[in-house]
Amino acid sequence: MFRPLVSGAAALLTCLSSCPAAEKFNYAEALQKSLYFYEAQQNGKLSPNNRVGWRGDSCLEDGKDIGHNLAGGWFDAGDHWSANLTMAYTATMLAYSALERPEGWLNTGQMDELLESLHHVNDYFLRCVLNPGVKDPAHDLEVAVGCGGREGVEGRNVHSMWAGAELAGIMTDRPAFILSKKAPGGDIPAAMASAMTATAMLFREHGEMLAGKNGYGDMDVTKFSDELLYRAGLLTEFAIANMGPALAEGMDPAKKETILKQRNEALRSDGKIVAIGYRSSPVPQVLSAMSWLARGEKDAEKRKSWQDKADVFYDGPYKSENYHDWWLDSGWSNLGRVAVLNLLQLSPDSEKFHAELQYYCTCFTEYKSTPGGLGMREWSAHEYGSLRHANGAAAIALYYSDLVEKAPVISGNTWWKGTKTNAELKELYIRVAKRQVDYALGANPYGRSYVVGFGNKPFNNPHHRGAYGSWAGFEHFIPGKPEKRGSSRHILYGALIAGPDNNDVFLCGKENRPYLLTGKGEERDFFYQFPNRKEPVRKEGYVFDKKDRPIQDVMDSQYNEVALDYNAGFTANLAWLCANGMGEGKTIDDSKFPPKEKRDESLDLLTTDREFFVSAKALDSGPDATEIEATLWNRSRWPARIASAPSFRYYFSSTTPVEATVSDPDKTKCSVHTTEGGGYVEVVFPDTEIYPGTPETNHRTVRLKISSPGRDASSDFSHEDIDGTERLLPRLPVYADGKKLGGKEPGEANN
Repeated sequence: MFRPLVSGAAALLTCLSSCPAAEKFNYAEALQKSLYFYEAQQNGKLSPNNRVGWRGDSCLEDGKDIGHNLAGGWFDAGDHWSANLTMAYTATMLAYSALERPEGWLNTGQMDELLESLHHVNDYFLRCVLNPGVKDPAHDLEVAVGCGGREGVEGRNVHSMWAGAELAGIMTDRPAFILSKKAPGGDIPAAMASAMTATAMLFREHGEMLAGKNGYGDMDVTKFSDELLYRAGLLTEFAIANMGPALAEGMDPAKKETILKQRNEALRSDGKIVAIGYRSSPVPQVLSAMSWLARGEKDAEKRKSWQDKADVFYDGPYKSENYHDWWLDSGWSNLGRVAVLNLLQLSPDSEKFHAELQYYCTCFTEYKSTPGGLGMREWSAHEYGSLRHANGAAAIALYYSDLVEKAPVISGNTWWKGTKTNAELKELYIRVAKRQVDYALGANPYGRSYVVGFGNKPFNNPHHRGAYGSWAGFEHFIPGKPEKRGSSRHILYGALIAGPDNNDVFLCGKENRPYLLTGKGEERDFFYQFPNRKEPVRKEGYVFDKKDRPIQDVMDSQYNEVALDYNAGFTANLAWLCANGMGEGKTIDDSKFPPKEKRDESLDLLTTDREFFVSAKALDSGPDATEIEATLWNRSRWPARIASAPSFRYYFSSTTPVEATVSDPDKTKCSVHTTEGGGYVEVVFPDTEIYPGTPETNHRTVRLKISSPGRDASSDFSHEDIDGTERLLPRLPVYADGKKLGGKEPGEANN
């Protein structure tokens, strides 16, 4: 049976029978955990109060290929891509929410954590303005717009590895990408300018809260905010001058193709101009930058100048590319809706700005809806990150709801609003927007949370390399491999999962969504292969059944991805709901969040959480010699880290001289250190780096032979439990840089 599409208010009624729509959620806790997610995404040197115990500094050499320090910012998603456009959109949304509804952050005690996160990313943005002292920024400014990634990278791109962020600098190639007069562009510089101006404004109002925190005692808040504002101005000038022409109806196709090609290009650090990922039209981003400067400049004349420019730009390029229309989503590629919210703050009676936002928000409330109440503008395309799209639109609706009651009567054909009053529109926007947030938190047909580590039975295994806690790379996902593991080792608190499809079904993995013959000739369609059913069920016409169990697959990047922009609108929504006293509960006490992870300290070679250890087995033993095969492992995950020139020790008991040899003396060295009645053999792997990246990099194996006339090896401290089976042996301790990393020395308690 085919299921008809349900939209608008009818969908809300439909979902009441299948979802706990009236359930109240702890928005404060969700907000707290969402900020934790952003801490987990930090690149470069971690911020002083970072709470993520399994994260460490990463990619500290970013930018060295162009002679600059670009280590910083946030990683984009479950990979280790530094993409300034998604970073800028996210930072803008977070700062905007705190400017408009500061009580949502203050009342929950999260403002200082927000300021620290925004300081981390904006400090990076400052360094991305490579030559801020130029006399003519419109012509001569050079702007770094990211490092590494997928497109534009020759060799090892960001998706060629499955390991923690701390290893991305050695496992992938991370060229810097630049926009300049050689490779002009306006989108990313303008988006960065928006984030920097919004952050400057927020620091002017609340920055002193950060100045008193650990690591920020000598921070000059005024200097930081002023520098952000100054460089945001440079970026905006550059963006306006280098954005290129706007698209228009009737434009010559060849000219349009040239414009679109240039909008995707950047200058790579090797001097080549290449196409890169995460680019957009510059038009909505430039309008956004103008609108922020119109609000944020200290000088009144400058504010008025930017407001006038924005007003002209709105009626020109912005409308030329139809960004005022309802069907262009608010997201990382379009900061236009936020720009219009800003301009409305400056012109509260502007009919054209109210008209755009009312049209957009009212159409949002009429999106096609799943039976469970999740709105989707694009019924198929928005299955990729469904919760991101719904919450991004909801954010505009919630923040405009604060302004709609003062809207003037809008002239012309307003068929889309019918006879609704401004007060009725406000109630509608809040109700439908809140519904999208609640769906993510658990008011959905599964009754489960799509926010990692929050609520009822959350889906805690996202597509995220760091949270997964890998030590064997992609081997973890190959059927039949002993390392295969389907669950994440760490909990990525607060991350918003991409979400279900338009049937409310969360079924990850292409093998669980086969494209099969329908039984009508050569016709094919998508089917569901649920774990509880023997036969696949056609997607079209499917009616949700709670007996059909969901599947979360770590390797699914469509339904199971997490990303900066996924959480951006969602987090802004949580702040708005907290500011309005909705929901129930409060944040978790700082002393209890995040909870300490319990580690498996067992001797099981596959499941142990021990980070540095030796496994070994006996090869040969006699009255005068003992030979073992020993493997030194680096499975570090708190955080992942490199062990340079690591070593291990075999402690022996002997009253006669001891000699030791290794199987590969050119690559492995050993030395004997004697004490009264014994000593130890130290085996060193010089000029070697061992790290938990791949099966080839996470260990080194050697044969060690220890000889001594008449010696009984069974009395050796390190010989305990050595036999013909490979075992994890804590009595073979591991060292690097003069420190013991794991294992037990004689006289130590069991660890």
